[in-house]
Amino acid sequence: MQVTRHVRRYIAALFVVALMATFLASASPAASSAAARTRTRPSPAAVTVTGHVHATNGTQTLANLAVAIDDSTTSTDADGTFSARLPPSSPVRLRLTGGIVPRELSVAAGAAGDVEVDAIPLSSSFDLAFYRQLVRNGFDAPTHLEALRRWKIDPRIYLRTVDDAGTAIDQKTLDSTEATIRETIPMWTAGTFKAALIERGTEERVGWDAWITVRWPSVAGPAGICGSADVGRPGGEIRLYYKSNCSCPSGPQVRPRTVRHEIGHAMGFWHTDSPTDLMAGVGVAGCDQRPSARELAHAAIAYHRPVGNLDPDTDPDSVPIPSGSVSPARVVP
Repeated sequence: MQVTRHVRRYIAALFVVALMATFLASASPAASSAAARTRTRPSPAAVTVTGHVHATNGTQTLANLAVAIDDSTTSTDADGTFSARLPPSSPVRLRLTGGIVPRELSVAAGAAGDVEVDAIPLSSSFDLAFYRQLVRNGFDAPTHLEALRRWKIDPRIYLRTVDDAGTAIDQKTLDSTEATIRETIPMWTAGTFKAALIERGTEERVGWDAWITVRWPSVAGPAGICGSADVGRPGGEIRLYYKSNCSCPSGPQVRPRTVRHEIGHAMGFWHTDSPTDLMAGVGVAGCDQRPSARELAHAAIAYHRPVGNLDPDTDPDSVPIPSGSVSPARVVP
């Protein structure tokens, strides 16, 4: 009987201890936090991204393209549309191939929604070899294709009124140069940009981010050279060699053709292989000339791409700073 009472008391004591431990555990913030930390968080839900692909150089939608988004693959339907289920990571790399210049770019996939993408169809209206000349310096340096350069704002022009030695430039030449610049910038940018301002003076704006300085060297240029320019570089300059016998028969001292050519360089374009092109890198005569139809069409495509776009058509994750490349205009005096 004595033993039985001890056993009962022992069991009762254990029960009380267990109740107290349970109470203390539930009342302890540290214990609650520890328990919460051990819970498994649910994986983020995948999102559906729907893409619509159309032509950069037209309005048509692009069907039957192969689409790769990271590890997912699909294709565009008859309306140029595709969809994919993706983890909610951002951004992801999108790759398009099939009947187009291979296209690669980053798209945000942080939430479900639509993505608008454009690509360049391989058609009779697009010449990849010529595009590489005009946009990537493929004529002068075919083994070292450049990243795309272009302006992202309306450039400001500083037109010097004296040459590098301080000699005044005649009014007719200054007026012709200003008018030609105003007319030509929209041509090279498919109407996207214009001269925000043309200021005249004896100073310069070289190195100022939003400016292009037009200078007049006080000596003649190299044989056959009427001008040179920094290619697609904000803060760059154009040099017009007005003492190089580059005038029109009745003036001005530098032909409008030369000014248009150098503006082409300044807006991001390089030499081409045909004398019918304004950006011809071969000997061309004539007082004035406007960009050819193929130059205008391919320049418009370039101005639908970001700075730093790489061959064949890959948008960058980050944008490089253009170097100070200089490209001379070769014209026959």
